Amino acid sequence: MEEVMTDKQMEVILNLVADKFDKCQSMEEVKQAIEEVRAMASKEKSND
Repeated sequence: MEEVMTDKQMEVILNLVADKFDKCQSMEEVKQAIEEVRAMASKEKSND
């Protein structure tokens, strides 16, 4: 069965990602944030 994400769930996720990038002050911090977000996404997939 495929789960459908609600608009509220999508909003929460996007706000969390935006907050993470908002704190970045250099491209190195942006790259680190991208790696962390990708790690969270792959960890979530492996839990399915």
